[in-house]
Amino acid sequence: FNNKNVSLYLTKDDLREKIREKKISSNILFAVDASGSMGAMKRMEASKGAILSLLIDAYQKRNKIGMVAFRKDDAELILPFTSSVELGEKLLRDLPTGGKTPLSKAFLKSYEVIKNSMRKNPNIIPVVVFISDFMPNVAMKEDYITEVYEICEKLAEDEINVILIDTEPKSFVKIGIGEKIAKKYGFKYYKIDDLSSESILKAIN
Repeated sequence: FNNKNVSLYLTKDDLREKIREKKISSNILFAVDASGSMGAMKRMEASKGAILSLLIDAYQKRNKIGMVAFRKDDAELILPFTSSVELGEKLLRDLPTGGKTPLSKAFLKSYEVIKNSMRKNPNIIPVVVFISDFMPNVAMKEDYITEVYEICEKLAEDEINVILIDTEPKSFVKIGIGEKIAKKYGFKYYKIDDLSSESILKAIN
């Protein structure tokens, strides 16, 4: 109002607009190797500890976590994105191990799941954490290495944050392809022997 004869008048400087800062949340998808080598080497215990820590962290920060398990001939979404610590804990506790390692199917399923979540909410930060010894022995076609590389190319192109956690023991002759994938596509790579649940949290944060 420009009329100063009224009891109350406002100028432009008197107007204030409250702008809320929008919190950007993350969708963190774990792709968990449940093949026989993981069970035999007792690597699942470290994996489960890391995932449970992240479930609790996600609940506190209102992030969401999902889980893909892969073993035998298939990869399956066993936990759609959630903040439920209880549900995630139960699924982890009951997760069986055994069979071969369908690594290409794990990468493909994970890509499909995280891509779908990005379509539903373009504002999320997409993160995929693969926990495996990265020794593929089940192919969708003939060349499983080519299959894995093709999917990694898509993950990189879509700017999806990828972290590879290698469960292969340091004392073994290295035959997994985790480190090779990481170098080729710029993914973060860690050996699980060098990580605690807390440092995995730090790496993802």
